Amino acid sequence: MTQKKICLASDNWTPAHPLIIKAITEANEGYAPSYGSDAWTEEAGNLIQKAFKSKCKVFIVPTGTGANIFALRLCSKAYESIICTDIAHIQYQESGAAEALVGCKLLTVPNKEGKITPTEIVKKLKRERAFGKHSTSPRVLSITQPTEVGTVYTLEELRTLAKLCKQENLLFHVDGSRLYNAAVSLNTSLHEITEAAQVDILSLGGTKNGLMGAESLVIFNQHLQDGSDHLQKQMLQLLSKMRYLSAQYIPFFKNDLWHTLATQANQKAQELASIIQSTPGLSLSYPVETNQVFFTAPASWIPLIQEKIFCYPWDAEKNEVRFISSWNTSEQDVKEIHSILSEISKHPK
Repeated sequence: MTQKKICLASDNWTPAHPLIIKAITEANEGYAPSYGSDAWTEEAGNLIQKAFKSKCKVFIVPTGTGANIFALRLCSKAYESIICTDIAHIQYQESGAAEALVGCKLLTVPNKEGKITPTEIVKKLKRERAFGKHSTSPRVLSITQPTEVGTVYTLEELRTLAKLCKQENLLFHVDGSRLYNAAVSLNTSLHEITEAAQVDILSLGGTKNGLMGAESLVIFNQHLQDGSDHLQKQMLQLLSKMRYLSAQYIPFFKNDLWHTLATQANQKAQELASIIQSTPGLSLSYPVETNQVFFTAPASWIPLIQEKIFCYPWDAEKNEVRFISSWNTSEQDVKEIHSILSEISKHPK
C-alpha cells in the first residue's frame, strides 16, 4: 500500500530496487540446493570477495542484528568485553542482543559526533584492566561506519584505530549496515575502507540500500572462521531457501548498483541539509556526510513536520528530528519538503 506522505523515516522503509526484485524472480525457477549450497550463494560470495579483494569468508544472513551478533559471538568469550560508543547500534538499538546472546559485557565510551576516539578507548582499557580477573577482558572494538548520526570515519582515522587494535590485542569489528554510503562519501572503494581498518570481521548491509531482507557477514581474519558454519545455524542465521537472499547481491555488486543507489541517497541528503540550513528556526546537529540528516526545530514545529513527512523525533530534550534519504528519494520529494518547511517557518501554529 503506497503512502501519500513523503517518507524520510528510514531507508528500511524504502522498497527494494526493481533490479533486485527481478533477480529474486529469476531465482524462483525450478529447484535448487538448500542452506546456501546453491549457485546464487556461490556467485554472491565470489562477487563480495572481488569487491573486497580478499579470500574472506562470506555468509548471507537475513538480518543486520543477526550479522552483528554472529560476528561478535565469533570474536569473544563470555568473560571478555566489547568496546563501542554510547550510541552504537549494538548498545542502543538492538534490544540488548549482544549481551543477551553473545554473553559479553559492552564497554561504552562517549562519542564525538558519533565516532569513537583513541583517547577514550585507552581510558576505558586502563579502567577495565585495572582489577585484573575481577573485571572483564576487553577483546573487541566495534564501530559503525558510517556512524549512527551519519558521520564517516576517514581512512586515516580507521588506520589509527587499526593500529591501536593491534597494540592492544583487540579484534576490530565494523558494523557496515550503511557502508556503501560511507564509501560514496569518501569517494573510495569498499576494499580501501576495510584495508585501511584492517578489519577482522564485517557486518555488511544490504537492506538499507535497496535489497529486500538481505545482509551478510564477511570474515577477513582466518582465525575467526573456525566453527563459523555451525555457528551460523546455531545463531538462527541460516535460511533454507538461501538463493532468494543471495540472488540479490548479484546485480547489486556485478554492476556496482550499490554505488548508484548510495550516491542517490547521499545526494538527496545534501539537498535536504541545504534546505534545513536555509530555513530560519532549523539547525543541523551534525555534519551531513551520508544519507542521515539530524536537525533541531522549535518544539511546536515537530508535529507539523510529522503531519506531512514520515520521520522520527530523535532526541526530545533537544527537539531533534532525523531525516533519512534513500535510493528512491526523488527530486519532487525534495521540492515538496522545501515547500513544507518553508510554509511551517512562515506560519507556525
